[in-house]
Amino acid sequence: MYYVYVLRCSDSSLYCGYTTDVLHRLSAHLGKVPGGAKYTRSHRPVRYEIVWKTSCKESALKLEAQFKKIPKSEKEFLIAGSGNFETVFGDKLNADDYERAAEYERSLIESQE
Repeated sequence: MYYVYVLRCSDSSLYCGYTTDVLHRLSAHLGKVPGGAKYTRSHRPVRYEIVWKTSCKESALKLEAQFKKIPKSEKEFLIAGSGNFETVFGDKLNADDYERAAEYERSLIESQE
């Protein structure tokens, strides 16, 4: 299983990435294990905003790339639940390839430290 996740950082910016292990990847972003992104070293993650899961690495990479291309206003729209997947990504992605991983969404990262 592959996950595409969006983290809210302490300065309200968003960070998007993909992984096969959400909790391990978060540990890397927090500096607990090697491999965190340079961006999250200076923009501390404070919570998960949205997480999707997919069975295919190619699908995860496509979603990550498409998410990074859309304006922040559309990202916020999608995160808030005001916009649905099909509206935001149109014909670029097949919504059937993705499922929301609600067990991570909106959870504060401080509670996982």
